[in-house]
Amino acid sequence: MSDKQQQQHEQKAQQARVKAQINRDKARQKLLQQREKLAQRRKRNRKRSEARRDDAGDEDGVENPTAHSTMPPQKTNAENAARNSHSTVPPTPKYSDVAGRKRLYGRRLHQQTTSDTAESSGTSDTTTTPLDRDADGNQTDE
Repeated sequence: MSDKQQQQHEQKAQQARVKAQINRDKARQKLLQQREKLAQRRKRNRKRSEARRDDAGDEDGVENPTAHSTMPPQKTNAENAARNSHSTVPPTPKYSDVAGRKRLYGRRLHQQTTSDTAESSGTSDTTTTPLDRDADGNQTDE
């Protein structure tokens, strides 16, 4: 392979790595947005459910007396996050040139989504773009 071909190959490989990082970060942002929408829907459904329960308080309040959950009820997303607080995914991607991002699950995911919603959603940029990396691919800002 000539020097020019080698240089073109390296340039294409670098472009592929940058594109992979951008796509990964976009997918991550979409996932966090979906999680926030789900949390809002859960909150709305929980309020509706409690309102129905309060309205049906005059009667027995139980339509199916044999239905019983053995799981303790969770009132908040923080309680749900504490329940799922482990990951079986390795911290770094195997056979990849792209540096892995910090895994978001359990309490860390809950903290990430609550900090994003506390700030204005449009201005909060928690992702690392290729511009945040130096020539060697090392992260510069975090």
